[in-house]
Amino acid sequence: MKTRILIFCAAMMIAAGCGRTPVKTAGINYAYMDTTVRAGDDFARYATGHWADFNPQPKEYPMWGTVTKVSDDNVKALAELIKEIAAADNKKGSVEQKIGDLFNMMMDSVRLNNEGAAPLKAHIAEIDAISTREELLAYCAREHDDLLFSMFISADEKDADNNIVCISQSGLSLGNRDYYLSGDPQNVMVREAMKEHMVRLFVLTGYSPEESRDKVQRIWDIETSIAVPYYSKEKQRDTEANYHKMSVDSLIAVCGGFDWKEYMKNYRFDKTDEVDLGQPEPVAKACEILMTASLDDLKDIYRWQLINSASNILSDDFSDENFDFNKKIFGVQEKTPRWKMAEGLVDGLMSDAVGQMYVKKYFSKEAKEEMLELIHNLQASLAERIKNQEWMCEDTKKVALEKLMAYGVKVGYPDKWDDLSGLVIDPENSLYDNLRTASKFYWDLNYEKKYNKPVDKSEWHMPAQMVNAYYNPTSNEICFPAGFLQPPLFDINADAAANYGAIGVVIGHEMTHGFDDQGRMYNKDGNLCDWWTPEDAEGFRKPCDAMVEYFNSLWVIPGEVKANGTLCLGENLADHGGLNIAYDAFQMWQKKHGRLPDDNGFTPEQRFFLSYANVWAGTASDEILRYLTMMDVHSIDRLRINGALAQCDYWYEAFDIQPGDALYVAPENRVKVW
Repeated sequence: MKTRILIFCAAMMIAAGCGRTPVKTAGINYAYMDTTVRAGDDFARYATGHWADFNPQPKEYPMWGTVTKVSDDNVKALAELIKEIAAADNKKGSVEQKIGDLFNMMMDSVRLNNEGAAPLKAHIAEIDAISTREELLAYCAREHDDLLFSMFISADEKDADNNIVCISQSGLSLGNRDYYLSGDPQNVMVREAMKEHMVRLFVLTGYSPEESRDKVQRIWDIETSIAVPYYSKEKQRDTEANYHKMSVDSLIAVCGGFDWKEYMKNYRFDKTDEVDLGQPEPVAKACEILMTASLDDLKDIYRWQLINSASNILSDDFSDENFDFNKKIFGVQEKTPRWKMAEGLVDGLMSDAVGQMYVKKYFSKEAKEEMLELIHNLQASLAERIKNQEWMCEDTKKVALEKLMAYGVKVGYPDKWDDLSGLVIDPENSLYDNLRTASKFYWDLNYEKKYNKPVDKSEWHMPAQMVNAYYNPTSNEICFPAGFLQPPLFDINADAAANYGAIGVVIGHEMTHGFDDQGRMYNKDGNLCDWWTPEDAEGFRKPCDAMVEYFNSLWVIPGEVKANGTLCLGENLADHGGLNIAYDAFQMWQKKHGRLPDDNGFTPEQRFFLSYANVWAGTASDEILRYLTMMDVHSIDRLRINGALAQCDYWYEAFDIQPGDALYVAPENRVKVW
């Protein structure tokens, strides 16, 4: 999706462990603390050092923390609902029949193992029968399977009320150009592991080892040639550099004569006048390859994409190979249980139906009402901080406040759900063929809703049951799905110190995204435009540069890997703003309702920061830390605690942090943005 959905976290589905029952008072699990460590030396360990004792990291996952544990609890709860449905005799064509049959097909390992690669090979046979380049490109377009670029519909970033066809770079199996071009030993290891993984999947599909190695090398050579002009992760964060609106004729000229009109005709985008070409150079390179590479090479690229995307829903030998690869790259030690894979398949394919089940059973009106009050208070807090900015002139402040007051707010679940009556799930067909049918259904559904249509501002970009949150700049809205609104992230029975430190910071985080280095480039109507004076832009840039420099100095893996402050700038700014905004809002709450008493020897202000830290409690393998540092715009969890708090004046006051403490940053060097 081109629209920049700035999310709070990238939660992985992690299985829960348990140990001693922690003492829970005022929403804070004090047993999680390790008070043998000074707060000013390592607050992550001080506040959450014993979290893993109560929540040991399961071997089946590379990382495990508060957010991922809540996500896994959702998986378990939903799996029980789905299992009940799957065990019943459901009416053909009903939502229950579709949910139950999908779950049962994924659980039927005997059938999947008997079928092996046969369903996939039947699809590949269609590609094998193609005899010309033109036929192949037409087939890809009709199937909506782009080979070396990505085409989709999203909001026009400079005309946010209307959708536009977007074309963006794609075609890299590893998703990051550095894996292809860097000589760093870790990157070399990953790409060699990926190539071996590709070979083994080709072999499992029925090709000989020699033929498979030849195919993979030729695919890799093509992907490497695309990686050269491919935009880096850092460059992809430059909003203006990734927007190029043009006519289809101009698109053809930029792409060296590639027949986009014919391709779009087969794609059903034949009424397209203008497109947004996100990254011209890599897309032009992709088109050059599509016009000049051999037909066999293009077919192999297509075969690989089909094999890779299907490998998790085929026989056990495919999933075993995926596990071996994940073990090497991410540090995974055990396979995900089949029931969890089945739940994930149903949840992913029928998220609206599953979401309705979830909110009906688990989401309360009281939670939504309290969330709306919290959001209102956080909005008032951010407004005050904008008014008090010394580096922002009055005219820019006025526009900034207008944008803040125009925020759309979504809490819990959407007002309308997708109609899934036309989705056909037939247990007589293979699971693979059912997913092909479902893919076509959802493409058609999306097409009817969006192609040459105004943007539906009521659309949700996350399922209601997801444990996450987001800010969408083109609709200027913040969204908090029901799945996020549960303890310890949001606890209706906890006091204000705990809730403002946890969900309050999340709300402030998403609000700040509207004013981070990317979000600030969009106005109140969601249009990409520069509404800042040059002086204000420079006043904003200086602390941003300081934030980048500071995080660049922090270790992800001590002595080996440091953080990427440029890649994570937006999320670090959002954490920074979220902390300050939520803390101010908490003080407003205390001024109105009265100061909270100390609890277990901790002041309300201290509990605010302890609650924040517990959102990011967790553990992770070195392998996943290396991967996230390459791929994720979020800092690792430990740095979301220590790195963010070291730039927050309020934290210094609450815990009396002094010079000489390891995390201490002198007041004049602390970043002050929002």
